[in-house]
Amino acid sequence: MTDFDKFIAGEVEKYKDNAFPLKASLLERALVRRVSYKKLHPNPEDEFCMPSVGPSYRIINEYVQRMVEDKFDGMYSGLEDKSITVEKMYPDGYMILNGHHRWAAYMRVGKKRVPVHIINLTNSHDIFQMLNNSKYDKRVTINLDEVMFKKLGNESVEKELSFPFKKVYKEHLIKGLPAVCNHLANDGYDIWVYTTGLYSREYIQRLLKLYHINTGFIVTGATRFDTTDSKEKKQLAELFAKKYDVTIHIYGEALLYVKRSAKKSLQYELHKESWSGDAIEILDGIHKRETASE
Repeated sequence: MTDFDKFIAGEVEKYKDNAFPLKASLLERALVRRVSYKKLHPNPEDEFCMPSVGPSYRIINEYVQRMVEDKFDGMYSGLEDKSITVEKMYPDGYMILNGHHRWAAYMRVGKKRVPVHIINLTNSHDIFQMLNNSKYDKRVTINLDEVMFKKLGNESVEKELSFPFKKVYKEHLIKGLPAVCNHLANDGYDIWVYTTGLYSREYIQRLLKLYHINTGFIVTGATRFDTTDSKEKKQLAELFAKKYDVTIHIYGEALLYVKRSAKKSLQYELHKESWSGDAIEILDGIHKRETASE
């Protein structure tokens, strides 16, 4: 075990069962662009901190080499906009969400202050609060990574945002998604959107609002809920089951309808060329059947 491995193990042990995420204020997120490397703490859930995997010294050395080669007037030009994505944490500092190897490289070259991008990911408390704010017993879940965010040229996408918004928001929504979401909202569904991406909830909410999709049910950094405490995970699952009788999951090529009380689930195919039209037609059919059975 190297000295750096021991340092990482010590950091993990120091904050084990003692740390949890905090919400950074809008002012802090806007103004804090660089912090001391000492204020950054490794994420114990990341492979970087796992003894069986650990940091890649090859990657760290490659970053160090780039930093040394690109150094000019005290600036590391090749990495200046490669901010380390972090989340404010208790009891101090920030937890690294993305950029562990760059953090290690910055320490090696002696850079005291490193560029950071502070975000507020969704946490369990946010989800509990969202469930409490819900007024409906029906929901739809949409995975942003699979359905919403598409690259220009590869898929049919919604019209690009106007200036200056297109300079801020680089993501592109699949064509017809606003119409599908509006249809669901009119039928009394809570619209839950999920992404594994490291986005602030506010960022996603503002982006969707620009496309006239209004929802407060947003889960970012969704992979953290795959590794969350099993008791908490079970509690969340029970709350969702208690709250929603009907759940519709919309994927890239399929729509899954689940009615808990009837123990019924149906899957429908969505075609790439007529994605939104297929979805709305299926939703109309579901709505008619649900209305007739009431």
